[in-house]
Amino acid sequence: MREYETLYVQHPEVPEARQQDINTRVRSLIEEHGGELVHSEVWGLRELAYPIQKQKKGFYFLVRYRATPAVVTELERNLKIFDEVIRFITVRIPDHVLKWQQRGTTLEGGREKDVLSTEETVNP
Repeated sequence: MREYETLYVQHPEVPEARQQDINTRVRSLIEEHGGELVHSEVWGLRELAYPIQKQKKGFYFLVRYRATPAVVTELERNLKIFDEVIRFITVRIPDHVLKWQQRGTTLEGGREKDVLSTEETVNP
């Protein structure tokens, strides 16, 4: 199984109860087809980069999960069916990124930097 992220945008006038129904359906769809939910975030109402379906704002939701490509296909098929979802994108997380995240490192200026060992000091 590979790790994926799906970001989807819902119409800004969708009631909160319906938003929760769609989010629950997305999570259950992933788990029903053998996927594993890793992380989900609600980004909330944000301005779109350009109008979509005459809308300038939308509710953003991010879901990160481990699954087979068949699960991704089924999830995208369902997102197309939902009238409330105005746009979505799915990306596969590359293996080297997962290794960096497991080690707690990131690239900075072409060199690895250990994120976990850096300490931030806050000036009062």
